[in-house]
Amino acid sequence: MQTIAVVVDRFLLDIRTYIYEEITAIKKYNILVLTRKRENANLYPYKNVYTCKNFLNPLTEFSRTIKKNDVKLIHIKFGTSALRYLDLKKMTGLPLIVSFHGYDASGVLNNPLVLNEYQKKLFPKADHIITVSQKLKDNLVNAGCPKDKITVLWSGIDLEKFYYKPRKIKDGETVKILSIARLTSAKGLKYLIESFAKVVKERPNTELLIVGEGELKVKLNEQIYKLGLGKKVKIKGFVPHYKIPDILHKHHIFCLPSVVKADGTEEGTPNVLKEAQATGMPIVSTYHSGIPHVIQDGINGFLVEERNPVQLAEKLIYLIDNPDTWLEMGRRGREHAEKNFDKYKQARKVEELYSNIIKE
Repeated sequence: MQTIAVVVDRFLLDIRTYIYEEITAIKKYNILVLTRKRENANLYPYKNVYTCKNFLNPLTEFSRTIKKNDVKLIHIKFGTSALRYLDLKKMTGLPLIVSFHGYDASGVLNNPLVLNEYQKKLFPKADHIITVSQKLKDNLVNAGCPKDKITVLWSGIDLEKFYYKPRKIKDGETVKILSIARLTSAKGLKYLIESFAKVVKERPNTELLIVGEGELKVKLNEQIYKLGLGKKVKIKGFVPHYKIPDILHKHHIFCLPSVVKADGTEEGTPNVLKEAQATGMPIVSTYHSGIPHVIQDGINGFLVEERNPVQLAEKLIYLIDNPDTWLEMGRRGREHAEKNFDKYKQARKVEELYSNIIKE
């Protein structure tokens, strides 16, 4: 079995579980992970990991390890990280793939220094590029990358872990709305909280749980207090990824109102939306980056304009008032996830790309 070296700066942050899902689903190749820092090994066990000893200059160690393990191809995660590791191609003589996941193909393109590095080094040297949405591909093409060098491959999820559960509600039962996200401006949570103030005023038998950590935690809690939502909205804080399925299954409606940040940073395709729809939840989100390829408006959820709490409230109230729509939306969401986001199906596509590049 041939070996592929996957280069990840930090293996593994809990917000980047899609990397773990991919490498554990690949069966045709042996995956050797090269990292500058091993993290959360108890949550994401993986034996075939090399952690460099020289954190500031890992290239020599990585090159030596690649040659020692007879690696056939190098796959670097994140375009910004790739700038640090591009010389591995010259040092080893191997083909190189770079994956872009969001910020590295959006906001940083507004930085002239990074853009110049992409155009002069990364785009010419990479044998192939992967993006997790068509929007990110378009961004890179507009930045000067040849479009025939880019393949769009959605990140996959574990459909067994995020099993389907039809959403139903009993008479008088509280409608439970859920959002799982890093507490950053990109997630649009202040607009969700603002919209929920309107929701709870008209439909008081509802509650909102936000799961996540981040720099906006204090501000969001202050907003909740000022709007008098202390008894209706809770921020739970960080929850390990393995506990997320249970939280999803205990809630009725999911909401993630992602926005483009002030610096132009976009999401790719948030995996939590794929996970929520796989469990059968109706979803409210935004027309943002790759999200419309996950949530099809009016079919497996609703999409609204970014930064529009009025529209968010309208769609949430509609779902609260029409629980009979949950079952069909949830069923269609599950079907969409099975067709497009099964981690094993997506891994086969990655393997096919590896094979084609190695043959060249």
